Amino acid sequence: MRKRSRTVTLEDVRFVYENYANMSASQIAEKLGISKFQVNKIVNELRKRGIEIPKKAGKKINVYDAFVEELRKKQKS
Repeated sequence: MRKRSRTVTLEDVRFVYENYANMSASQIAEKLGISKFQVNKIVNELRKRGIEIPKKAGKKINVYDAFVEELRKKQKS
């Protein structure tokens, strides 16, 4: 049987609004103790009501490219 999530509060909505651009839905969900689906639901409901919440910036950083870039910077130094 699936674990039931708790009800979303006003503080949860405020936290999602303030942190969605800088944190993943999974990180927010873990911090608040709700599911990532509830986090996405909050975002969608706010957008439907005309609240501007920035979309996530493109693709995630490729860790291999980031590592190679670090090495190149170190070699130039």
